[in-house]
Amino acid sequence: MINARMMRMLLAAGLACLGMALAGLSATACDSEPQQSSEAEARRLDAMIGQMIMVGFTGRSERESGVVAAHDQLAKGVIGGVVLYPDNIGSPEQLRALTTYLRDAKSWPIPFVAVDQEGGLVQRLTGHGYFPSARSVGANPSFAAAQAAERLYQTMAEDLAKAGFNLNFGPVVDLSLNPNNYVIVQRDRSFGADPNSVATLAGAFIRAHRAAGIATVAKHFPGHGSSFADSHKMLADISSTWQEIEIEPYRTLAKEGLLDGVMIGHLYHPRFSDGAKLPASLSGRAIAALRDTGFKGVVVSDDMEMGAVRDDYSLDERAVKAINAGTDLLVFSNVALRDPELGAKLHAIIANAVREGRISRSRIEKAYGKIMLLKRRIAEPDLSGKW
Repeated sequence: MINARMMRMLLAAGLACLGMALAGLSATACDSEPQQSSEAEARRLDAMIGQMIMVGFTGRSERESGVVAAHDQLAKGVIGGVVLYPDNIGSPEQLRALTTYLRDAKSWPIPFVAVDQEGGLVQRLTGHGYFPSARSVGANPSFAAAQAAERLYQTMAEDLAKAGFNLNFGPVVDLSLNPNNYVIVQRDRSFGADPNSVATLAGAFIRAHRAAGIATVAKHFPGHGSSFADSHKMLADISSTWQEIEIEPYRTLAKEGLLDGVMIGHLYHPRFSDGAKLPASLSGRAIAALRDTGFKGVVVSDDMEMGAVRDDYSLDERAVKAINAGTDLLVFSNVALRDPELGAKLHAIIANAVREGRISRSRIEKAYGKIMLLKRRIAEPDLSGKW
């Protein structure tokens, strides 16, 4: 109920506005508070959307236009993170100068500065020390004990931290189930075929990174190790090859509270599709299945420029469908587009979709909450606890 004091205040405000109107004065002052509130909400929405966007860029130094554009977009909150590829990485000194420049763009929220550093054929920090492939680690009896594997990955994580990274797109938790699988199995990116061993070694990878202040993203849900096709080039249909055990590493790691993020693959299976051959990366059913494992962290897209989605969906469709499916963090490598304004374009697409009602504000708020929790954990740093 409104008390007497509140009633007198409301009447006084109403009489003041009425007096201004009768005196021929502008009523702008009376409307300013709702207008300011609306503008503040718009600014907050823009800030939340920015945190959901991560892009690649061209260049290696702050003198290059692609690097300057990424820095400026981070500073303005247009994007929330960047991912580095081989073209961005040179000597240890150059790399550290680049990541420092990018991280200094914004003190809070801290930018994600990410990389793919798995070991073996997928390690971007060439010339910074060599790490064996996941297959080598999984097959080596010396790493059968989790502590030994953790010591190996401790060195990797410390190198990444020294280079200025705070997010690693690894470990791979795909199972080595199809010997003819080129993208995972033949490239030695899987720890093995046994889900328990994979979870154990992936857990060592994650713990080592957490100790160095680096968050991790396990990949590629619901499982890329049984596919025949390479999702970099085309949609990988796993309808007849996927097995239930491919989810087990996610269940185990989620139960242990070790999953900071999980990457959704551009994979098709009816169980993980919203229909019409829609890939898991754009399907709510896939992300619901991931959440059913107990996973509470950040859902990360695989590169949204891969052929599996790029050829069939527009930039607008990829962004909107992924967010509506439940993806929290969109990753665009920008390797093909090489567009310094890609982050700004994505931001405008998402903001417009919210205004038009194609994406709910609550979906943005939920994604933002997940991302900010992870960034707080990185900044404190306190990655050791369960989600």
